[in-house]
Amino acid sequence: MVTINNLSLQDAKPTDYPHLILWDNPHNAEIVQIAFNNNAQIISYRDNLISRINSKQKYLILNENLDDELDAIKEICANNSKKVLILKDLDILISYLYSKPSSPISLFWKKLGDIRHLDSILWILLPTKFIPPNWDKKRIKSVVGL
Repeated sequence: MVTINNLSLQDAKPTDYPHLILWDNPHNAEIVQIAFNNNAQIISYRDNLISRINSKQKYLILNENLDDELDAIKEICANNSKKVLILKDLDILISYLYSKPSSPISLFWKKLGDIRHLDSILWILLPTKFIPPNWDKKRIKSVVGL
């Protein structure tokens, strides 16, 4: 495990795949410190999702629109102003997917792990309980907070 002071996000390999930061209960100040140390931008999946909600749509059916959510993640990377991006709050989508009968969570992890050609180095901040099966260990960092 690493600490926030020695966590280097710019040396991620390969740079066009998503990477994971596993971290239980980070404080916002710690996330901001990591972003500052790595010249990274922080984006909230939750805020992005809220901005994409169609007011004419009665329900969010995210489990039936996985490709839309993965496309949104790619778009977040494309619109990022910095080389490194920290995506937080994706555990909202993952929790939602786990809660559904016949959950497409395995498909989600596979498709997320297979994303290529991202415009930024993408680091997804998740609690340690959400470590995906069969994820390349080279694309995972675990963090100990302050």
